[in-house]
Amino acid sequence: MKRKTFFQTMALGAVGSWSAPGLRAVPVRLGDRLRTVHSGGEQRTTIAVEGLAAPMKVLQVTDTHLSCDDASDQAFDDFSTRMRKAFATVRHHETLKPTTSVECLEELMRLGVEQKVDLLALTGDIVNYPSATAVEFVRKTLAATRLPHLYTAGNHDWHYEGMPGSAESLRKEWREKRLRPLYEQPNLSFSSLVMKGINLVTIDNSTYQVDEEQLAFFQRQVGRNIPLVLIAHIPLYVPAMRMSCGHPEWGAATDRNFAIERRERWSEKGNLPSTIEFVKVVKGAPCLAAVITGHWHSHFMTVESNQVQYVTPAGFNGRYRLLEFQPLGSA
Repeated sequence: MKRKTFFQTMALGAVGSWSAPGLRAVPVRLGDRLRTVHSGGEQRTTIAVEGLAAPMKVLQVTDTHLSCDDASDQAFDDFSTRMRKAFATVRHHETLKPTTSVECLEELMRLGVEQKVDLLALTGDIVNYPSATAVEFVRKTLAATRLPHLYTAGNHDWHYEGMPGSAESLRKEWREKRLRPLYEQPNLSFSSLVMKGINLVTIDNSTYQVDEEQLAFFQRQVGRNIPLVLIAHIPLYVPAMRMSCGHPEWGAATDRNFAIERRERWSEKGNLPSTIEFVKVVKGAPCLAAVITGHWHSHFMTVESNQVQYVTPAGFNGRYRLLEFQPLGSA
C-alpha cells in the first residue's frame, strides 16, 4: 500500500488527528514557543528541534502484553486467566508468520542494539499483569541490551483482574511489589531524564488520571525551559478524540470494560481537576517537542496548538516507533 503523506502548517487553535501510516514536514511554531519539524512514517519518526546541539535516537516499545508464567505464578491464576490467553497467538506484522510477544520483545531489544539507540522508552502494558516470571524476563532482556531505558506503567502492567481494590491502591501495591525492577528512576509516578539537551519526562497516567503531585512535577519541568518530550501510556485528550486522559466524558457513565476487566468502575465524579489542568499545561508548554504514548495498539497522530502527539502501535506483534531527534536544519 502506498504511503500517505501529510503537510500541515499549524496555526493557533488548530486541531487535527490522523491514523494513516505517514506524515511529512509538519512544522510547528507559535510565538516564542519551541520550533519543531516532524516527519516520517508509522514506525520511524524524525523530530527536528530548535536549539538542539546533537542528535538523539529513542526506540519506543509499548503494549507488548507479554505472558510467560511458570508454576510459581499459579497462585494468581484466578486473576490472570483471561489476559494470559490474550495475544497468545499473534502474527508478526511484517512476515505474517506465527510468533509470540516474548519473541517480539526480544526482537525489539535487538533492534535497539542494532540501531545504537541512546534510550529505550517503554510506555506501558509491557506485561499482561504483574507476573513475577514475566517481569523478571523483561528485566533480564532489558539488562542484556546494556542500554539505558525509561519505563512507565500501563493499565495492565499492575492489574490482576478480579483482585479487590481501587485502581490507585492496586497500582501502588503492584508497582512496588512486582514492577519496581523495571524502573531505573526512583519515583514510580513521574521522572525526568535530561539526555543530549532534551528533557525526557515520564508521567504515569495508567489510571487515566494525573494527581496533584504529578501535575506539580510536570509544571516544574516546563519551568526548566529545556526541550521536553512527555512519555506516558494513555494518549492525552484533544477535541474529537475517543476516550483518553482528560477526556471530558471520562467517568462511570462511559466505562464499558469494567465488567470484563473485573475492576472497579471509573469514578462517578469524572476527572480529577488536576487531570484537566495537566492536559491544559501540556498543551500550552512552550518547550514541548512531542508527546509519545501507546495504549491504543495502532499508529495515531494528533496535533493541537504546539502539541504533537504520537500514539505508537503495539509491540506484541513486533511494531515500535524509532524516534530520531535532530538539530533543526539538519533533518
